[in-house]
Amino acid sequence: MEWTSTRVGRALRALPPLTTATAAMYGSGAVLLVAGAVWWTPGKNPRGVIAALALVAVLMFVWTLARGARFTVDEALAMTVVQLAIVGCLTWTTHLMLGAFANGTILPIVGVYTIWFLRPVVGRVVLYAGALWWLVAVLHHDRPTLVPFAASVLIQTVVATEVFARVKARMDRLARTDPLTGTLNRRGITEVLARELARATRRQRPISVVAIDLDGLREVNNAHGHGAGDDMLAAVTRHWIGGVRQHDSVGRTGGDEFLLVLPETTIEQARAIVDRLRAGSPGAWSAGVAMAKPEDSAESMLERADTRLYDAKASRQGV
Repeated sequence: MEWTSTRVGRALRALPPLTTATAAMYGSGAVLLVAGAVWWTPGKNPRGVIAALALVAVLMFVWTLARGARFTVDEALAMTVVQLAIVGCLTWTTHLMLGAFANGTILPIVGVYTIWFLRPVVGRVVLYAGALWWLVAVLHHDRPTLVPFAASVLIQTVVATEVFARVKARMDRLARTDPLTGTLNRRGITEVLARELARATRRQRPISVVAIDLDGLREVNNAHGHGAGDDMLAAVTRHWIGGVRQHDSVGRTGGDEFLLVLPETTIEQARAIVDRLRAGSPGAWSAGVAMAKPEDSAESMLERADTRLYDAKASRQGV
């Protein structure tokens, strides 16, 4: 028994955050609805309605856990659409004014969930459309006393959603940024390469990468200290950032290793960009260029660029 509970606990801890949050939201809702159906008293929404909602919540909870790590953002979005539609319909049909207001109190929670786990633009459209549907359902009852409360819920929903959107955007930015140079870090530049390579493949457009290694950084660190080495890194990356195009990306993949992702760029154009960046650079560096082939993955592109970089470093002849 102890072994089984330990195994279940490990399985739950291994679930992705999206799955865990979705299961928690619908699971807690199912518990409350089941309790409401079991201990129902006259004057509430019909027991059958509450029981039906409890069944929907239980099914969503079970589906989420059953899908586990395979549970997708699209599934979560579809479930959110169903949830918000039910909230609006229940508010429209209820004869209880307190119930009409209370139905909307979940909107701020759904807003935080939506902006944190779903696609920002589509998630906002679904959330605010659902909130508007709930407001229309409240106004349908023609009870002026409910309007201030409904407005309060909507304001809380918007504030919670947009505040958490800013927090998440900042956290995402910090998680993908190298603190010393201000460029993308390994995670950030790898994501950019995967996205741009997929776009280039889909549109049959060229894309190139440049693997870069600073020359002499270790000697600078040994002779003048790591502060001088950091200054060199920062100066060189500022030079690159100022010299690439707006749609190009610069990322630091290691201590003295960097990667440029150059969309819409042939290998000849990439070499010309490297030559331009090398002119006036505050530090010496070697580079290897690779352009995507039809069968390429991000890994195979990087492998070719690294091979050419090592050849360039060995010969000290640049690209």
